[in-house]
Amino acid sequence: MTALDIDIRRLTAADAAMYRDIRLEALRANPEAFGSAFETESVWPVGWFAERLAGGAAMLGAIRGSELVGTLGLLKADGPKRQHKGMLVGMYVRPAARRGGVGRRLLDAALDLAAQSVELVQLSVVKGNEPAHRLYQSAGFVEYGLEQRALKVGGRYYDDILMAKDLIGT
Repeated sequence: MTALDIDIRRLTAADAAMYRDIRLEALRANPEAFGSAFETESVWPVGWFAERLAGGAAMLGAIRGSELVGTLGLLKADGPKRQHKGMLVGMYVRPAARRGGVGRRLLDAALDLAAQSVELVQLSVVKGNEPAHRLYQSAGFVEYGLEQRALKVGGRYYDDILMAKDLIGT
């Protein structure tokens, strides 16, 4: 699978069932990479995911044929003092679609979308996830901090590397 086989688009409420499937897969496969938990979201009905997709956040999907193979969300900060910032969340690419440029296509699309309304994009990546860390660095994100013990999963702590990209200075 290559990135050329993929269509990147904003997911809508009509995509809720396939979004729920990939979201639960991501939470199960990489619990250390997400603030939410499989046990929490697996009990929520498809309708909850439809409402989430219809809400203010933009969730982008990488679609090959009729299969959702990757996701990446853009949240815009609330309030007049923070509205210049956005946050990338929920990046996940299914294993069969990795190493083919799908993550990069999602990231580029999210940054293009962000450039329409924010000046700064932030994200966090779990320390030790080198492929994701390299991807973000290659897109111009720089580290600005480390949140120690950001998450605790199964008795083990995980640190988050905090990264940001200035969209008006680039």
